[in-house]
Order: sequence, then structure tokens, then C-alpha cells
Amino acid sequence: MLIEQIQTCIDEHAMLYPGAKVIVAVSGGPDSMALLSLLCSVRLRYHLVLAVAHVDHQLRGEASQRETAFVEEQAALLDLPFYQSRIDVQAQQKRTGLSLQHAARQLRYHFFLTLCRTLNATRVALGHTADDQAETLVMRLVHGSAPTGLAGIPAMRLPFIRPLLTTSRASLYTYLRQERLAWLEDPSNHKTVYMRNRVRIDLLPKLRQYNPQIVGRLNTLAQMLRDEGQALDEQAHLAAQQTLRWQGPWRLQIYRKAFTSLPVAIQRRIVRHALETMHVAHLMSFRHIESLRHFLAAGRMGQRHCLPGELFAEHLVDKILLWNASQLAAVPCLSTLPVPGVLDLGPLNSRLTADIIDTSPQMHKRRPQEGYVALDRLYLPLRVRFWQRGDRFYPLGAVGSKKLQDFFVDSKIPRGERPYIPLILSDDHIVWVSGHRIAEPFKICAATKRVVRLRYCSMQADRV
Repeated sequence: MLIEQIQTCIDEHAMLYPGAKVIVAVSGGPDSMALLSLLCSVRLRYHLVLAVAHVDHQLRGEASQRETAFVEEQAALLDLPFYQSRIDVQAQQKRTGLSLQHAARQLRYHFFLTLCRTLNATRVALGHTADDQAETLVMRLVHGSAPTGLAGIPAMRLPFIRPLLTTSRASLYTYLRQERLAWLEDPSNHKTVYMRNRVRIDLLPKLRQYNPQIVGRLNTLAQMLRDEGQALDEQAHLAAQQTLRWQGPWRLQIYRKAFTSLPVAIQRRIVRHALETMHVAHLMSFRHIESLRHFLAAGRMGQRHCLPGELFAEHLVDKILLWNASQLAAVPCLSTLPVPGVLDLGPLNSRLTADIIDTSPQMHKRRPQEGYVALDRLYLPLRVRFWQRGDRFYPLGAVGSKKLQDFFVDSKIPRGERPYIPLILSDDHIVWVSGHRIAEPFKICAATKRVVRLRYCSMQADRV
């Protein structure tokens, strides 16, 4: 019966495929020991290659050592390879400021992922049950989680799979006794200093008094929210393609009109997607997401908004610039642009090209992302850098030189844009403020015979 149940869970989520190499995370507790036994029972059906992995958290002295020896012994009885890791959870907690359980989870998952790469495995099987799912939902509800958090633990997020997620803990105990399988009880599961233990020992039993089927109902709720969340994510993904224009992994433009026309639920998902891509979502609460969403919809031209992680937003004419200042410092300070040649600015998702062309009438129908200068006035190769305090140049059509800072202000270039506009230099003189203006000394005149066409665009646009 239980074997059929986990087969159904495996098949519904397409967790396994013929010949899959699976690392089974085994702590020695009832859930992981049942998981190991059940996967061995279906090994022939899925043609699995199994290995056992155990983590010693070094938190319970000799008890931890006994667990390691027990799991190693069980792996040997099943003729399965055994891998272990001893992690210093307390040191990790001091380094990161995380709770003890979060620090342990971080190190544990890092070990599993490293072992996956080492063994060329494709799956890590974890022993989470329906009771774990219910406890997680209650904890997140108490902490004030968003709907995405109330979707609970996913049955599969590669390489991790949870074949027991629809199975109750009571069913596993019954299975272990029927099969006469050994397991170890973790004494720390009875310590009410941990939130999850308090939920399991105190809160869920009280909720069962109101609804004896509370664990099943919470699991159904998690599944419903997960399915609906997936549908909304798909809509948000399609909307993001029309709303966001990425200029590298740390910088993007958001089209204001397209964004404000979307339902609030889709707006929130687009904002969260942007924050996750920029690796700052973990620093943001719902309050931060809402403040950014309201700024995107209602901010004024030139207004700026600052969020944790050095994340900035600034209103342009019809779009909003969003960038992670802590990461954009990775843009090279000085590069070379050969003529002819190409220079990719990876962090900005941008490309500079320089071509030598003959003069022609069509050349004067130039676009903002192109600049045309006289070849015979250039000192090659050209150099590329970004704005520095005190920079001056001679804007085309202007009398004399001007501070680049003043040019930015006069041209209404937002402050957030200025540090990331490539400057093309000949010797130490600015030839082109990319996408904006060439310098007067390098302009084309009647005597010009050969022209350098400079172009600045996104890498994607240049491939079209």
C-alpha cells in the first residue's frame, strides 16, 4: 500500500527516470529509514542507482557519532555506497547570524549538492512527510508568510525530490514496524526551544481538536496554492517579457505603462522575479516589495528609491531604472575597442562595435545608439571607460568644453544611468558619450573620406 503511494507521488511529479542515480539523505530517523527502504523496494521498477548520504551536525556529541555508525551499518546491509560529512553548525551560525536550524540546513544542502556533482548524481531524495508539510504551513502562517510561502514544501525542486510528501508520519511508523526495520529517535525532536517542535508537540494537537483531518487539509491547501501560484507565475513570466528590459544581471529598465496596467498579483510577482534575479530577494520583506511596487506605479520623474542590498530605482520619462549598485562595480574600469572591432560589456548586457565605412548620405540618418566620427582624427585603438569626477568634453554643436556632469544634467540623463554610460576615448579625449553625443573635434567634415561608425546596443539586439 505504502509502496504504491510513493510510486504515485513519484510518477505524478516525474521525479525519477530509468537509470537515475539517486543520493538518499539518511539521518537514521524513522522518516529517512522508511524512505531508504521504500526506494530500495522500487529500485528495480525505476532501474535506480542508489547511494546513502549522512550529515553529522556535531550538536549532540556521542549521540551524533552513534547515528553516523548506525546509518553506515544500514547502508552496508543494503550493499549501498555510504558518504558522510561532519559540519560545524555553530561556527556557521556565528558567521551568518542565522538560526541554528537554518545554519544546519544551509550546510547540509551544500554537502548534498557538492556530492551530487562529485558522483554525477541527478537526484537527492529527502524524507519530508505530509506532517512536515503541515508544520511548515502553520509556522509560515504564524510568521506572516506570503501566498508563495503558504504553498509549502515542493515535492520536487531539482535535484531534490520528496517521495514521502503525501505520506503521514503515522503511516511510516506502521510500515517500519511491519517490515521490522530499525530506526533511531532524535531526542532533540522533543525540545520545545525549536519552533517546529512547538508546532508539532503543542499547536497541531490543539488544531486537531477542531479538525481531526487538519494535516490533510493543510496539505490540500498547500497543493492548491502551489498550483495557482504556478499559473500566476506563468502569466507573470509572459508579462515580464513585455515589461522588463534587462541590461545585464544587475540592471534593468521597467516600462511603466505596461507595468501599471497589470493586475496587482502579477506586479508583485514581476517585482519578486527581478529581486531574485538580482540576488537581493532574501533581504526584502513584503513591505519592501510593496514600497518598490508603489514607487514603480506612482513615482515622479527623477525621483529615486533605495532598498536593502544597495538596490536603487529611479524614474525616467516612461520607464524606471532598477539596479544593484553593489554588483555593478564589477563593470571593467578601462577596456579597449579595436577599430574595426567589438567590445562586450557583460555586466551591462551591452555591446560596443566600431566599423570603418565610406561616407554616404544614409550615414547622416543616424539613430541615437549610433555615432559617426572621422577616422583621420582618431588615435587608435579607442579606449572605453566610465564617468570620472572632473571629466570634460566638447559636445557636438556647442561652443567650448563642458563638464560631463553638466552635460548629463542638461541632457536630463538620470543619475542612476550616468555611472554606466560607456565613454569612448581617443587618447585621453572623449569621442562619444555612448548613445547621446559625439564630440565636436571628431565630427565629420567635407574633407572626411573614411568614417568610423560607433554603435552601442544590447547584446540581444546586436544578434538580431
